[in-house]
Amino acid sequence: MIEKIEISDTDSVYNYMDGEKILGYLEIRLVDGVIDIMNLFVNEENRKEGIGTALMNEVIEKEDYNRIMLEVNENNNEAIRLYTRLGFKEISLRDRYYGEDTAIIMEKVK
Repeated sequence: MIEKIEISDTDSVYNYMDGEKILGYLEIRLVDGVIDIMNLFVNEENRKEGIGTALMNEVIEKEDYNRIMLEVNENNNEAIRLYTRLGFKEISLRDRYYGEDTAIIMEKVK
């Protein structure tokens, strides 16, 4: 089950629950029709179970937005594959955003 918790007028957290246990969560900020993905996390023992996909799809289907933006580490191949499968496109790079690693800026337009 996925539950949404509104933290403020702009910030929300989607929790993927198994009973009382949080298996993963997705933090977003929605301002002027643009969703920024702040953080997507799935417990290590629950990865590859579709939880990240389910959380992202919940936001894509339920939120009112024009576009979604995110940054992902260039070395996080699993996340890049997930975002690409969901229709995100690379639009820019930010050198040394993650220490020595580059961030790939990705966008999904509604």
